[in-house]
Amino acid sequence: MRLIPVTNSTNMQQLEVEEDDWSLLTPAEAKRLVTLLLTARHFEESILQLDKLNLVHGPAHSSLGQEGGAAGCIAALPTTTLINGTHRAHHQCLAKAINALYDADFDPVETGSLTEAMKTEVRGMMHEIFGLKNGWTGGRGGSMHLRRADLGIMGTNAIVAGGLPIACGHAFAEKATKGSDVMVSFFGDGAIHQGATHEAMNLAALYRLPLLFFVENNRYAVSMSVEQSTFQTQLMTRAQAHGITAIAVDGMNPFAVWLATRWCHDYIKQEDRPAFIHADVYRYYHQSSSVPGSAFGYRTRAEEDEWRERDPWLFLKKQLTERGILTEENLERIDQAARHAVSAAYDSCIEGKGSASRIRPELWPEAATVDDHLTSDMSEFDGVTFSEVEDFAPEEMESLTYIEAMSRVVRARMEEDESIYVFGEDVANMGGGTVGATRSLLPEFADRIINTPITENGFCGLATGAALSGLRPIVELMYSDFFLVAGDQLLNQAGKIRHLFNGTATVPLVLRTRIPGHEGYGSQHSMDPAAVFAMFPGWHIVAPSNAFDYVGLMNSALRCTDPVLVIEPQELHRKKTLVPAGCNYYIPLDKARRVLEGTDITLLATSTMVDICVEVVTRLGVSADVIDLRTLAQRDIDYETIGESVRKTERIAVVEQTSRGATIGVFIADELQRRFFDYLDQPIMRITGKWAPPVVSKALEKAALAGAAEVEAGIRQMMANSGLTMPRPGEQS
Repeated sequence: MRLIPVTNSTNMQQLEVEEDDWSLLTPAEAKRLVTLLLTARHFEESILQLDKLNLVHGPAHSSLGQEGGAAGCIAALPTTTLINGTHRAHHQCLAKAINALYDADFDPVETGSLTEAMKTEVRGMMHEIFGLKNGWTGGRGGSMHLRRADLGIMGTNAIVAGGLPIACGHAFAEKATKGSDVMVSFFGDGAIHQGATHEAMNLAALYRLPLLFFVENNRYAVSMSVEQSTFQTQLMTRAQAHGITAIAVDGMNPFAVWLATRWCHDYIKQEDRPAFIHADVYRYYHQSSSVPGSAFGYRTRAEEDEWRERDPWLFLKKQLTERGILTEENLERIDQAARHAVSAAYDSCIEGKGSASRIRPELWPEAATVDDHLTSDMSEFDGVTFSEVEDFAPEEMESLTYIEAMSRVVRARMEEDESIYVFGEDVANMGGGTVGATRSLLPEFADRIINTPITENGFCGLATGAALSGLRPIVELMYSDFFLVAGDQLLNQAGKIRHLFNGTATVPLVLRTRIPGHEGYGSQHSMDPAAVFAMFPGWHIVAPSNAFDYVGLMNSALRCTDPVLVIEPQELHRKKTLVPAGCNYYIPLDKARRVLEGTDITLLATSTMVDICVEVVTRLGVSADVIDLRTLAQRDIDYETIGESVRKTERIAVVEQTSRGATIGVFIADELQRRFFDYLDQPIMRITGKWAPPVVSKALEKAALAGAAEVEAGIRQMMANSGLTMPRPGEQS
């Protein structure tokens, strides 16, 4: 046996500063670098002081010691560069805000002050960290979730590595719209082990995105050292594995980071590929505390002292003055400018001194605003006419299967809107994807039908970021259960972003997902996702039961500026329905439809169960209102239509095919009894499958899912509970 070494052509490089390099740092660029570093440092010192006074509600992750990395990176980049980051991002966001406002005419030495616009942003960020109404996003985000899109700060993230797939989306949108900006995503050494990091790096390399991955290796994830976290402690190997060129740099040397970033920016622009910077930095304090890590015993005081001797500000100050780039007086002027800006921000939100200090009470947001911006105000539908099937003449209609409607309506909208992109596994293969939903789209829209690897968390995060940057992504999940793999990006990110950032961000994302039903795919491919998504009020959920509804609801989903889940039962794929030619009509995202009218009972049905309810009711001769719910988000349920029916029938059941523990009916039943208790003649019934999820065995699958037999049994029980006689065959009740 012979083992031959396999080489990797992707570079891993260590940057060493040479003497001649300092000539690249002009006095003007040095002033910029110092301004960014010192403003961040004094800001962090102020936050730590306020934390000691117990005025910071929640965690405030100090970056003291790490400012050199962020300042060096951002000072080297164009002012229009985009960034996002993780929970430890004060220094990154403040440096980015100052840099975005730093024009060629500004000289902090001459003015002795930051500009008024800069001071406004320092104040706004401090207010945000305290949760105040004048903060960047009204206090919703606090320390960990910072967003100021006008300045290129696209949103930081409390989930470790959660922002990396989203960064891919921002970079994808920048490339798709032929923009010129680079996206920078900051993260820590703890994030390097997350699956989301690897999915993001793979996508960035695969799609050749203008994205700079910047890892601040401060050696500890809370208290876990790098050595405790991974066998391979050379973190650059992760980038190398994905074919991304990586540079290691001393992050305590802001100038070295500045050089590395300039090199990476040029590389990204010239090579049309992402890059990776590994910066060795050190946080002086514990994870989110005003005491050092040594107080908790996971590192020594000697180690902390050694790193403090490498303080980035002391290093930069020494180098700049000794080399004659700036004078001590120059640096003192910049230092005072930064101190005054931070001090003014402090005074704007704090009253009192010492232990008597408190947040100014008039600055808190009003409690009545707590539910604001959960979803859109639907102003995007102003001027839209909503339609139902009876609004169209027979000659306007054509017969389409459910699956034909999928590609037909998306084609119609893609012809009108260049921002619509389709992402998913195999969507650009096999002539129309795994179910044919992209059939006929490929010849005309090949560059907007994007095959993705099997990385649901990654490509759902990419779609979220792309939506935040102005695209309208349609994501196809091959099977519904796969949303659990992407749970963070879909539920924790996309669904919360509008509210978390106080309406300053929208996520116009459409997520299509298939439910096989009686197709033998087993319990890991057959989940109805409606109930889980319904727990997150940022999502709309639509469950079209026929091609007509699919087209109208998809049109609305693609117009909406919120994320919308579209549930597609595989059992309906071949069902034909009359659909208006052109597919140019809308159905509201909060309107049910009565498909059968009666007086004795009300059946609220979803997707596949609509036709089954109609068939059973007709066969039994029961007088029933059958209502197709169509939209299933808790705040979208059409209780007006339901209420009209309940007041008439006084008996109601929620009918779903799926297993009992996974139904949306539990939410609906709870709300129904609160709204209509006085009209109910009997308890609300839930007709569902069994507790077990469906398995592959045809017999057990049929037993697990609700069908005609369960609907009939439920109807008979409802009639009996109210003393109503079931009609004889051929009779009507």
